[in-house]
Amino acid sequence: MIAHTRCSGRLSDCSPWLNTGVRGAVERQEIETFLVLCEELHFGRTAKRLRISPARVTQLVQKIERRIGAALFERNTRGVTLTDLGRQFQRDLAPAHEAVEKVVQRTIRAAKGMDGELRLGFLGTANGRHLVELARVFEARQPCSTARLVLEAEVGDHLRPLREDRVDVIAVPLPAREDGMVVGPVVLRERLLMAVPEQHPIARRGYGTLEDLADNPVIVASGDPEAYWIDYFVPARTPSGRPIERTHLVESLQAGIALVMAGKGIGPILAQFAQYNQHPGIAYAPIENGPPVASALIWRADRETELVREFARLAEAHGPVILDWPAASEESRRPTG
Repeated sequence: MIAHTRCSGRLSDCSPWLNTGVRGAVERQEIETFLVLCEELHFGRTAKRLRISPARVTQLVQKIERRIGAALFERNTRGVTLTDLGRQFQRDLAPAHEAVEKVVQRTIRAAKGMDGELRLGFLGTANGRHLVELARVFEARQPCSTARLVLEAEVGDHLRPLREDRVDVIAVPLPAREDGMVVGPVVLRERLLMAVPEQHPIARRGYGTLEDLADNPVIVASGDPEAYWIDYFVPARTPSGRPIERTHLVESLQAGIALVMAGKGIGPILAQFAQYNQHPGIAYAPIENGPPVASALIWRADRETELVREFARLAEAHGPVILDWPAASEESRRPTG
């Protein structure tokens, strides 16, 4: 028959290995003092590490020795050494103490929502690369948690993975204006470019303007012609009031690039997409008066956890990657541990 004992709430009472069964429970402070003294072999340094007095260290060591019934240390004018029994006690006790501490910390983190897996999504290779770096630092700081890149979103519906609960956090270009979504810190800033055939006048000029969109068929990557973010990148009219015709709506970036290469039109494109989609027959030119472009972390308000908030705090602390053009160099403040 197994006897069950009631836990008083003290770690020493709740942990079987902390109880000698003869002279009563060994208190947590006694164990911590013993283990630190084993490392320091000096009462003064042990007291400093534990922020107690040397006299208190002596008192705690003597107390644990009385409980065990034998000396664990030998004191002499040269310092402190472990007895054979003390060394054996240290070998047995240290891993058990560490295991209990890990269980306590893991339970505390779980209670705060800080234990588990964070699923990350992205749109754009530069966003994905930055998330990988952030995840590396995050896992180093949060050893009981993992942050894993699981998918790249579709150009035409980049918040769909959040709506379908396939990711916890996603890094996508702004704007993102959907009910129930939280817009977090900016993780990347870049320029808006124009994708044009390489012999196009805009390519020879080296830059484009929003007025050019009224003079050419415009290709837009979106599965939804009413998507609110289309107006941000391709407004209905130019700054001078000329109408812009969105001739081709495509559901993928590659389809849009194929149409540009075929001479079917021109299309706005983000610098990070252009950087990783260099093709013969196509050129990219910055839009001089184009809107500012930033990507941010987005998550669902009803799925917000302490894990999500901690990842967002990390991203905010490290600031955004700056993706320039035409050099397309990432002036990134790379996250460090």
